[in-house]
Amino acid sequence: MKRSRKAWFWIALAILLIGIVGAATDESSDDPPAGAAAAAPSPTRTASPTRTPSPTPTVDAARARRSEARSLYRRARSALRSGHYETARRLAAQSRQLHSTAATRTVLARARAGIARQEAAARERRRLARIAHDQRTCSASEKSTVRDGNGVPPGCATYAADLAARRAAQAETSKCDPNYEGACLNPDSPDYDCAGGSGDGPDYTGPVRSVGSDPFDLDRDGDGLACETS
Repeated sequence: MKRSRKAWFWIALAILLIGIVGAATDESSDDPPAGAAAAAPSPTRTASPTRTPSPTPTVDAARARRSEARSLYRRARSALRSGHYETARRLAAQSRQLHSTAATRTVLARARAGIARQEAAARERRRLARIAHDQRTCSASEKSTVRDGNGVPPGCATYAADLAARRAAQAETSKCDPNYEGACLNPDSPDYDCAGGSGDGPDYTGPVRSVGSDPFDLDRDGDGLACETS
C-alpha cells in the first residue's frame, strides 16, 4: 500500500509539473521578443489638416455684388467732384441697386442737386437770351407803339431814342429861320447883327450861310456867307 501511494504521488506531481511547463510555454509564445519590440516602434498617427468649408454660391454672389457696388461708388464720387452730375447720378443709382449704403445715398442726393442747379442755370441763360434778342429787335407794331407814345417795348429803346432825337431836331428847326443855315436864327426876332460887329442887335449870330432872302441883311456882299470872320 505504501508503494502504491508513493507511485500515485509521483504521478500527480509529474502531471502538475507538466501542466506548469505547458502554461509557461504558451505565455512565452504569445509575447514578442524584447529586441523585436524595441526595433519595431508602433506607427504614430498624424493629425489630418482641418478642411475649411468652401463658401456657398450665395455668399460668393453677395460678396461680388458688394465689390461691384464699391467700385461704382468710387466712380460716382469721382464724377461728382468733376461736376459730371448726370454720370455721378447714374453710377450712384447702379451702386445703390447692388448694395445700398449711406455714402452712396449721399452721392446720389448731391448729384441730383447738381443736376437741378445746372437745369436752373440753363433756364436762366435761355431767359437772358430771349431778353437780349428782344432788345435787339423792334417789330413794326412795336415801332407804332413807340410813335403813338404808348411805351417802349423791349428791343425798341434805340428806335425810341432815335425818334425822340429826330422829333427834337424837327421842333428846333421849326423855330429857326429857313433863310439861314449853320445857326438857328429866330424868325420872330426884330433884328440880327453879326456878333462882334457894330450892329445894335438886339440878337446876334456867328457865321451863317444865307440860303434865302436874307431878311436880316447879314450877307451884304451877296456871296452867300454872312458874318464871316476875317
